[in-house]
Amino acid sequence: MRSLRARFVVASLVILVATLVTGLWGAIMFVRLGNVVDRTLADRQSMIDLTARMTTALEREDDALLVAVAGDARRARSELSSERRTFDEAFDKFSSLAPADERAIASELHSDVTTYREHGDALLAAMSGVTAQTARDRYHAEVNPALRRAVAAAGSLRERSFQSMKDAGVAARDEASRGTRIVAIVSLVALGIAMSVALLLARSVLRPIRALTSSVEAMRRGDFGTRVARGAPDEIGKLTDGFNRMAESLAAFQSSNLGEVIRAKETLEATIGALPDPVIVIDPAGLVASMNPLAREVLGKTNSGDVLVEEGQSYSRLPKSAADQIGAALDGTAPRRPDLADAFVVENGERRTFLPTAVPIPFADGPAGAVATLHDVTEFVRVDTLRSELIAVASHELKTPLTTLRLNLLLLGEEARRLSPRHAEILAMAVQGCEELSRTIERLLDLTRIEAGRLHLAMERVELTRVVDEVVTALQLRAADSELSIDVIRNATDAYVRGDPMRLGVVVSNLMTNAIKYTPSGGRITIALSRAGGNVDLVVSDTGPGVPADLRERVFEKFFRVAHVRPGDGNEPAGAGIGLYVCRQIVEAHGGTIRCEDVAAGARFIVSLPEDAAAEPDDVVRADRRA
Repeated sequence: MRSLRARFVVASLVILVATLVTGLWGAIMFVRLGNVVDRTLADRQSMIDLTARMTTALEREDDALLVAVAGDARRARSELSSERRTFDEAFDKFSSLAPADERAIASELHSDVTTYREHGDALLAAMSGVTAQTARDRYHAEVNPALRRAVAAAGSLRERSFQSMKDAGVAARDEASRGTRIVAIVSLVALGIAMSVALLLARSVLRPIRALTSSVEAMRRGDFGTRVARGAPDEIGKLTDGFNRMAESLAAFQSSNLGEVIRAKETLEATIGALPDPVIVIDPAGLVASMNPLAREVLGKTNSGDVLVEEGQSYSRLPKSAADQIGAALDGTAPRRPDLADAFVVENGERRTFLPTAVPIPFADGPAGAVATLHDVTEFVRVDTLRSELIAVASHELKTPLTTLRLNLLLLGEEARRLSPRHAEILAMAVQGCEELSRTIERLLDLTRIEAGRLHLAMERVELTRVVDEVVTALQLRAADSELSIDVIRNATDAYVRGDPMRLGVVVSNLMTNAIKYTPSGGRITIALSRAGGNVDLVVSDTGPGVPADLRERVFEKFFRVAHVRPGDGNEPAGAGIGLYVCRQIVEAHGGTIRCEDVAAGARFIVSLPEDAAAEPDDVVRADRRA
């Protein structure tokens, strides 16, 4: 057969015919067996019914004799004649159905019945010349024993019929067993034929397919000289011809482009090797595919003798910050902006600090890979440490003289009525400047405490509405000077949270101060309190220029200001860029969140803190959070 379709059709027909033959044979066997059983059971049931009729007729015939003995001879003769006809009819039918071995028992029954009737007729003939008692005695002496023998013979016939029915059931069971064995044998033969046909068909199909599979695997390994021997002129043979032609084309293409591919690979490896930072290439499976020499040096044996990661190993062996960056790149999610807090230290001959970054490598036909770069930020970390120490020392040293200066200015303000209006205004501006400088110094001190992990929170049950009112009262004059209106919306009364009232006041003050700074004259600042999902939400909105969408997360970074990346007209308010950073650290230390959203005109900052529904004892906890 030249066509693969024809082979499948023939094989299917063979299997179908075998199945039909098996089914028909089994059906014929079981139908024949059912007919035999039904016929046997029907005959035996008829014989059992006939023996029952004969027994009943004999007993009623005996009842008629007893009626005659009692003195009613006319009625007795009528009933006796009827019952004898009933018995004779049943006996004739039984004799026609009974097999040869049961006819002998039927003859004995007929003989016993004849004897019984002779004694009965003799008793009836003698009834006129004897007394009733004599008739009864003669009945019990001669007639009744003959009746018992006849009834016993009828019972024997019935028992024999029951036994014949049981024998018929056993014979039917044996016949069914034989039929089942025959059907099983026929089924096995049909199954063997079907399996043989299937194996022959599978062999004729799978052999060339295996050859094609082996050739494809060889081509995957780069052996483009592999060819498949042509088999039967069917569909698989045509596929084989097409594969061989494709292999020839690929071999020709390889011979012409292999040099270019090799040169491109060598150029890529040389480029990665020449990069000044350690570079790690991760395949889509999460294994390290390649590293440049600097990466091998940095991630090789450390001072403790451990190897962080080698080629062929999972990227998860890298420090957590690097593994998180690579995992985000492999997942296709945008990695967050790295911070010095993500840096990790490697002691490999010398102590160096590296900041990891990772970007995805997209592939058109599958999941993305990733390339990670480890930037050496050892000097940056050292400078950042010195900067933090300098800020801490300078802030601490400035705090005492500034407090003294502010106190002196306040004392001088008590004599303000002796000063001219101009001098009083200058004095008020000096006091305000001292207060602003004091707040800046306090923020810097909070910054150093956060970075050192020494930010203490004196936790208690705080009514957030009261904190907001105190801050609004303190900043009301400053807002009025800038011609700004402040609206407080209390959608949630008695809004309690668990926190440090002073630190929460710093959060509200920083948000309000920012709003006052960036809202032009005539603008509006809105503070709203509400409950949602077990949290208390504090929302500060303004009508200022707003925050660009791509910078709404970066405004919470340390020392970040929008003016640094989006220069304006030079009239932007001054600031150090630490207020919102401190806000986020304090809010997160309270188990809350802070985010920035844009509105139609201006910006909106939302602080969510867990609500404290029930009063609890005051306590003091330490929130160890390092920036």
